Amino acid sequence: MGRVKDADKLFEKIPERNVIIWSIMVHGYSKNGLHEKSIECFNSMRNIGLVPNSFTIVGVLVGVSGLRDLILGQSVHGLIVKLGLEDNSFVGTSLLEVYAKCGNINDSCKIFENLKSQGLVPWNAMISAFVHNGLFKEAFLLFNRFRKSGLFPNSMTVMALTQSCVAMESKCLCESAHAMVVKFGLVADVQVNNSLLFLYSSLMELPVAWEIFDTMEEKDVISWSTMMSLLVHLEYASDAIKLFFHMRDYDHLILMNLISACGILGNLKMGKSVHAQVITRGFGSELPLLNAMIIMYARSEDLNSSRTVFDHSTMKSMVSWTSIISGLLHNGRPREALDMFIRVRIVENFFTDSVLLVSALTAAGEMGALELCMQLHCHTIKAGCTNYRSIQNCLISTYSKCGDVELANNVFVQMASLRDIVSWNAIINGYGINGHGETALSLFYEFRKSGGIPDSATYLSILSACSHSGLISEGLLIFNQIIEENRIRVVTEHYGCIADLLARAGYLSDASKFLDGEGKTLWKAILNGCVRNGDLNLAEFAVRKFHEQIQKDSGQLVLLSNLYASVGRFKDAEALRLGMEAEKLIKVPGFSILTGNL
Repeated sequence: MGRVKDADKLFEKIPERNVIIWSIMVHGYSKNGLHEKSIECFNSMRNIGLVPNSFTIVGVLVGVSGLRDLILGQSVHGLIVKLGLEDNSFVGTSLLEVYAKCGNINDSCKIFENLKSQGLVPWNAMISAFVHNGLFKEAFLLFNRFRKSGLFPNSMTVMALTQSCVAMESKCLCESAHAMVVKFGLVADVQVNNSLLFLYSSLMELPVAWEIFDTMEEKDVISWSTMMSLLVHLEYASDAIKLFFHMRDYDHLILMNLISACGILGNLKMGKSVHAQVITRGFGSELPLLNAMIIMYARSEDLNSSRTVFDHSTMKSMVSWTSIISGLLHNGRPREALDMFIRVRIVENFFTDSVLLVSALTAAGEMGALELCMQLHCHTIKAGCTNYRSIQNCLISTYSKCGDVELANNVFVQMASLRDIVSWNAIINGYGINGHGETALSLFYEFRKSGGIPDSATYLSILSACSHSGLISEGLLIFNQIIEENRIRVVTEHYGCIADLLARAGYLSDASKFLDGEGKTLWKAILNGCVRNGDLNLAEFAVRKFHEQIQKDSGQLVLLSNLYASVGRFKDAEALRLGMEAEKLIKVPGFSILTGNL
């Protein structure tokens, strides 16, 4: 029952303690995670001359397994041989688990093969031993032997094999394991169903996971938590919240998923309610929950609350610092994000990991701080993070944003086999935003020639590159290919690039056809084109159609005000500026790459 102190008191009151009573204590300590105390109790028993039995040995081996102490395990092994218990199935199984936990899989195999009675428990233990040591293929080969021996799998067998399936990322094996569960009638076992849920969640197979979850007769907290985690990970935040309202009980993991869902939706009101539940239920000191709340408040644009949660966290992990830095970046505070990065490096003396470095590089890119980017690049080399694809891809983007596309290309070239589609997208976009549209086009076609399949971001990067460089026919040709291939979903941003391309080239009447779509990218493109070409009529048409969005965007209001002023309509220009002051809309100041000042 976990009441170890009560067991201790009762044990001390017993005047004559035999081997059974000592064995119960040895086993009890191990079972409750008090491994060192289990070993101490075993030694006390030996010191008074009592001879342990198989139950005692199994108890002490569980303790040794928990301590991962190979030398101690070998000592107990010697005692087992001395006592003549090496043929005992339960003792042998516990011993092979000790060697497996200590990383000595060869001795585990020897013990398993020498066991005279190889029932279901030793087979499961050996399969789990292979899984624990990352020998997943060996686990499946042993399972094949297990089936040929005529034995039938149980829930423990399935749970070990599903871990192998997840590690090997094999959908085929996952489906085979699922079929085995159905074949042997294990679908009613909640632990087995939880394993299958975890398996399909790891593959991001939402429809299958949902079907398993929906048909489960019995669900525990793990079932609900796994399903909510998958929905949150796939950003089906509304569905995750709906799932929560069907639950009878929940733990801190469920609350963490709920907080993440609120962050994705930007639902600050619900997020605060969940925060209150966290405190009410006594989970206020759980660090993963606090980290989730930092992110939730930041995503909901309540940076003050995010900072408050961070500052009041007595224990801060690397995730805590990464969360607040990401939150600052999300809210357009790159300088503060960099200050936090410096603080975590100097004051807290944490080892900088790849995620934190990506955040720092992103901040440097947002500020256009080339020298800082170069320093961070040197730090990634010093920290041994040069083989992290995420860092290399971020370096390409950051150098490009700082205006040094040559350095970005150097990183891209050095990546060689490490490149993925994100790398190609970053370098294509880098050349595009720096006005090298033809080079971006060349890279795009090189990517396709090498067998690369463009995604939505690839097309967005190349269309933007064509727009910035005035490559009208090339951009329209690629856009036509997107429509003909019908492989990706064309979204507002793609239409916005074409509208911007036509508007930049002065084809405003053609660009205006795209105004039937919705979204800020379209009207921003049209309005920018109108300002460049002095087309006030079309600008006012865009304003009427997208009045609600434009009234909330200070940058576009300033553009429109300048357009009114350029054609002599000073009263209209002044009215817009006064309206901005009344609504307290402030244009985000520009950043100078040359001076490094706002």
